Amino acid sequence: MKNAWIVMLAVMMGCSKAPPSAEPADIPVWLQTRIKSLQALPEANPPRSISKTIFEGETAYYVSPACCDIPSELYKADGRLRCYPSGGIAGGDGRCPAFSLDRQRLEPVWRDERSSRDKGTPVQK
Repeated sequence: MKNAWIVMLAVMMGCSKAPPSAEPADIPVWLQTRIKSLQALPEANPPRSISKTIFEGETAYYVSPACCDIPSELYKADGRLRCYPSGGIAGGDGRCPAFSLDRQRLEPVWRDERSSRDKGTPVQK
């Protein structure tokens, strides 16, 4: 019986998650702020997500659109908005015509998982 409690305690400790407020050190402060602002908005369908990519030789962050009529966002590594590459009524703002989800390698950084009991968490690597 004692061994069963030890195993159960070990499993529970191994499955615990960091609190939703914990942010990985490799997420820039401006992006942590952006994530918090997205979490303050109503849930979107499809859920919002943020991915890291390389665009025209530079690190960039892609924020997915919340819906068909809301544009996606592409930020420079320092947090400045580079463009709205897609979505919205016009299909983006035309400032990043070379950006394509089909050609970009996207590394997940965060996704809003509120609909699945979570409050949106950084993607664990």
